[in-house]
Amino acid sequence: MLTNMSLWAMVAANTDLPFPTVFVLGFGTVFVGLIALILIITLLGKILGRSTAKKAEQAAKAMPAEQPAAPVAAAAEPEPAPEPEAEEFEDRQSLVAAIAAAIATVMGEDVSGIRILSITRLN
Repeated sequence: MLTNMSLWAMVAANTDLPFPTVFVLGFGTVFVGLIALILIITLLGKILGRSTAKKAEQAAKAMPAEQPAAPVAAAAEPEPAPEPEAEEFEDRQSLVAAIAAAIATVMGEDVSGIRILSITRLN
């Protein structure tokens, strides 16, 4: 069975080029291709970036200028947001079943081997 290195040696032997030359030519070709891809992607990014910037400028010019708001005489203190009421689930058994299934999946066990003592909302 031929190994990868012996295959390279056969290719180098058939082309009348020494193995190091074939190796350097192969790697050189790959790196030249990668550098060309980098340059193409960078060039396209700059071209598309300019067109996006031009579109943003045109959109900004199309919008009417905002009028400054009149100063407010007395600033009112914002009211604190009301605390949300705890939601009661209509079907508590299905909630417990879903939580048990999720825990069983994470632990890699059967649902029948899990015993849930309490469920507390941490929110």
